[in-house]
Amino acid sequence: MRRLFYALPFLVFGLGLLFWEPTVARAAVVLLGWLTFALEYRYGGGSREGEELVALGVSVPLYLLLINQTLAELLAVFMFVLELAALFVKFKLKA
Repeated sequence: MRRLFYALPFLVFGLGLLFWEPTVARAAVVLLGWLTFALEYRYGGGSREGEELVALGVSVPLYLLLINQTLAELLAVFMFVLELAALFVKFKLKA
């Protein structure tokens, strides 16, 4: 669980960027980053490697906001959909 917390400084950095220059693209990336983090924190709890990948997947789009907002949006949406799919499969197999 601790490895997931490596994404928190990047999430706070994303909030700072959002308050500095509020745009729709930045708001979407920050919101999807926080949602992905919250889903993994609440329902994840799988393996260490999974937590590392989610932490990396949340951190990179927030850092990419400075370079290319479109690429950051695509990566944030991809990570959010990937997390939802993983949780869907996880809960479907339990039932």
